[in-house]
Amino acid sequence: MIKFYTKAWLDEIARRIDADPRFAADGKKLNGTFVFRIYDGPDGKDRRTQWTFKQGKATDYRYESHPSPWEDLRKEPFSANFVSRTTTTFAKAGLLNRGEISVQRALASPDYKAEGNMAMIMAMMKAFNVWNLVAAEIPVTYEFTDDSDDTAEAVAAQA
Repeated sequence: MIKFYTKAWLDEIARRIDADPRFAADGKKLNGTFVFRIYDGPDGKDRRTQWTFKQGKATDYRYESHPSPWEDLRKEPFSANFVSRTTTTFAKAGLLNRGEISVQRALASPDYKAEGNMAMIMAMMKAFNVWNLVAAEIPVTYEFTDDSDDTAEAVAAQA
């Protein structure tokens, strides 16, 4: 099974949103770069993902992970080149992915931070919701039995 918030998980999200008719319909407003910082994974790593969209098409996505605390990530200033940057813990991201808390509840939490142009972010909320829905449909494990990230081969073997 794919480990949550690994490179393999991101690869699977990219594959699915490219083929998902809901995303094709509702994701069109996604334009720009979106960054997600996830702290304190169960494998002792922080993670950073960056997605760039043009009219709802992912033109680029990147994944990095480093041992916690990844000081460069935690001190990284917000860039005007980002539409948004979200920072939270692995545990909080898992609650969101499982649908155990809403985005609104997460936003009210002290361990969830969203930065960027809030008017623009709100205008893209329908696109964000379908993006999250597609991601949440991927079967994942939140447990890490070793310190390696998933590989594309592991994902292909499950397909």
